[in-house]
Amino acid sequence: MRFFWGTLLPALILFALCFALSAFSAEGRPLRPSDLIASPQNYLNRTVEIEIVEPLSGPPTLEALARVEYGKVPVEMPDARFTDFSLVPAGFRLEDPNRYKLKFDRVIQGPLRVKGEFLSDDEISKSLRRPVYVIRVASWEPLARQSAQPLGSLAELKSDPPRWDRKRVVYEGIYENRFEVSALDKEIWLSFERNAEIVGKPAGPQGGNRKDRVRVTGLLFTKQAVPYGHLGAYKFEMVASKVEYLGAAAP
Repeated sequence: MRFFWGTLLPALILFALCFALSAFSAEGRPLRPSDLIASPQNYLNRTVEIEIVEPLSGPPTLEALARVEYGKVPVEMPDARFTDFSLVPAGFRLEDPNRYKLKFDRVIQGPLRVKGEFLSDDEISKSLRRPVYVIRVASWEPLARQSAQPLGSLAELKSDPPRWDRKRVVYEGIYENRFEVSALDKEIWLSFERNAEIVGKPAGPQGGNRKDRVRVTGLLFTKQAVPYGHLGAYKFEMVASKVEYLGAAAP
């Protein structure tokens, strides 16, 4: 019996350690979707626990859920533009040709903490010619939405980009909105959550080089060496949950 426990105990300790590490990054913070995408070999076919603050593009209501044909819930990741990453129900099986038609039994909305198995769909990856990953969800729980922090200027952001990555902020700046351009202060690509709140209206007519002063509340992505926005021409991206138009920008 002593020999049995002497052999089994180290294995149990190693298993517990591996399980604990599956919930945290190398920096000791909770895992994020981008951590899995950056180093998939460390997490594939393992149970992981991640925190998702990125927007989800699944059905927003039960009625919409009933109507959709495909049940996966994509995670919108500006810092991983050429990778597909989705949440799928527990019944998902890679060998099932109808696997993406399986639906969750309720609406899934973020932010949330998810626990499940991280898988690569190699068949679809070859077809789309880009990585396709899923988490086969075992459980999830809602997270409190971050309080928005004031970000005073573009200079403040550029002085310490990692500080602001995936943070919810309030930012005032000049918004340019025209063909192939949606930019704050020329360097922050502005995109919108599905149900973003819009307060007020642009000062000028549609088209042309319209510039408005705006106050934007949203999630900021600042990871360096990541191409954001149209043609990857922007250093940062902000996904707006609220935009307040404050009037035309001064010439």
